[in-house]
Amino acid sequence: MFDVLIREAGARFGLGDKSQQLLQMLLAVMSDKEAGGLQGFLEKLIAAGLGPQVQSWLGGGGAAQPVTNSQVETVLGTSGGLLSLATARLEVPRDNVASAIGYLLPPVVGKLTPGGSMPAQLPAPVLALAEAGRPLLAAPVAAESAGGGVLKWLPWVVVAAAAGLGGWYFTQNRDAGAPPPAPIEQPAPAPAASEPIPAAPAMDASQALPPASAASAEATPVTTDVAPTGPAVLTLMVRDMPALKVYFDSAKTEVHEEFANRARDLVDYLKAHPDTQAVISGYNDPSGNASANAELSKSRAKAVQGALVALGVSESRTLLEKPIDATGVGSDAAARRVEVVLRK
Repeated sequence: MFDVLIREAGARFGLGDKSQQLLQMLLAVMSDKEAGGLQGFLEKLIAAGLGPQVQSWLGGGGAAQPVTNSQVETVLGTSGGLLSLATARLEVPRDNVASAIGYLLPPVVGKLTPGGSMPAQLPAPVLALAEAGRPLLAAPVAAESAGGGVLKWLPWVVVAAAAGLGGWYFTQNRDAGAPPPAPIEQPAPAPAASEPIPAAPAMDASQALPPASAASAEATPVTTDVAPTGPAVLTLMVRDMPALKVYFDSAKTEVHEEFANRARDLVDYLKAHPDTQAVISGYNDPSGNASANAELSKSRAKAVQGALVALGVSESRTLLEKPIDATGVGSDAAARRVEVVLRK
């Protein structure tokens, strides 16, 4: 049923025969009953802003829209998620795994939704593949980490320890005139993946933001950071808690590709402090039609909310709040932003 897809994914993304295991793991996640099965999986994608793509995949066909590495990271890249587990299990570069998942998703969803409708039950061959994938998701990877991961990093640990010892030696003997030990050459780090990652599409905004309150004015961070001229994500601290400023292109609602990485501290803080809520406020370029700009700021706020939900934050822990001054201060580029601050 998926033989051609398995072969092509293996050849295109350097997975080889491991592409079958990746498909098995993907089907195990897609059919997980505790997460709502296929319907729950697709709803998770839609909540992350992939509604147009999911709609185009249903039933298969040539109109299926692609999914980017950034979108795969947003939906499946959390700690303990499919992307992290598959990368560790298959011992393949993370970007390759993300690209392969993005390649598999449209045709797999198309095959599982004949006629564009949700099946009452998945076909037996699909369930068999999914069952084969569950042990791969559940089995620990500690042994692999000990053999490949820890040993792989052992030279770096030795280098770091030697460098620290050299610093101590120099401190203890500089007054006596003793020369420090010769520097140890560090191994060159592995090259980073160079594939550019397009930005993820925003969610469709359909509800108004609640009016600003006195607390929201207090929550708006006052910082000295320099606003970028294009889309970006800046991290900062507000009242000793992580906060974010998410900047957008003019008239655009796409969240920058770095959001998933830069939001980690804020997401971890929310998970560790259940009494904390993420307050999301959208600003906009003051030029142009005020009504259209207001809708744009809401759409951007909804897009950031969806990105947080995709990272594991419950939607009930987020609050869309309209700022007192919807345009803020500074240049037009600085006003095209969404601010996320934490409130207890």
